[in-house]
Amino acid sequence: MKANKITQRHKRNENMGAYRKFLSRWPSGGIPARPGGHTGMPFGTITPRTGLAIVLVMMCMLGINLQGYTAAGSERITFKSADSAVSAPIPATVFRPKGTGPFPGVVLLHVCSGIRAYDSKWAEWLGTLGYVAILLDSLSPRNISTACVSGLTFREHALDGLGALAYLRSQPDVIPTKVAVMGWSHGGGATLISASARFINTTRPVGGGYQAAIAFFPPCAAFQDGNLANPLLMLMGSADDWTPPDQCVARGTGLQSGGVPVEWKVYKGAMHGFDEPSPDRVVRVSGRTYHLGYDRTAAKDAHDQVQRFLKTYLQ
Repeated sequence: MKANKITQRHKRNENMGAYRKFLSRWPSGGIPARPGGHTGMPFGTITPRTGLAIVLVMMCMLGINLQGYTAAGSERITFKSADSAVSAPIPATVFRPKGTGPFPGVVLLHVCSGIRAYDSKWAEWLGTLGYVAILLDSLSPRNISTACVSGLTFREHALDGLGALAYLRSQPDVIPTKVAVMGWSHGGGATLISASARFINTTRPVGGGYQAAIAFFPPCAAFQDGNLANPLLMLMGSADDWTPPDQCVARGTGLQSGGVPVEWKVYKGAMHGFDEPSPDRVVRVSGRTYHLGYDRTAAKDAHDQVQRFLKTYLQ
């Protein structure tokens, strides 16, 4: 028993050292917190000391082992959208794993208010699993700050994703036949469209569509008629009053009965935005009230589901 306690203490010390190495990448003045997801509410500045406590707690809650953790290298780039109506280049950040590759890739599509602070954590985590992730901004090229009411359709968002897909396929460190798409909320709706055989047959991307698609709490109305072009995983919350899962479950059941590779998981009691470690919040859009909140159990399992699904179809 004593030897076991010493071993556990040694592992904790190793994990702390790995985290401090990760923390050293941040500016000494702290991490300026970006607006939180759909809320647009600033949370101030997180200093390295408080950041240590917060991130360690979040990592523990998500069940992520810090030992050997290294943030993926990132690079800011631009690419051309497959949406012919957009003349401005689409800005994005590419997160690469260590090594020369080639690696599978993942296109990441943001929520209606734009890129959340936590989205880069998803991208970095994917990098540690050996995926090149590209996180794109579909708002700024269209000179809008939000798409929660109008300004960006799910199809336009999906067309930007096809531009990112083409960019990844042009990179020597990416396996062009192994690229997935993953999106949240509005980006989840764009993911449903991206997984549609009708959309892929209409747009005809060079090299074909994605090899897999993952939609977090998507607007189910974005589902298109007809078959899917690739396997689909949907991760949703039963208490989501912004994008309720019922219609997605009904559509998924119909597709699944026809032999289509579609999966879903509805987390009991989880609200919209359950994957983002933020305080519970209430937002109003077009006169309606919606509730968002973090669910650590759902978030941890969602990471497990994403890892399993990508490994099944991209590796």
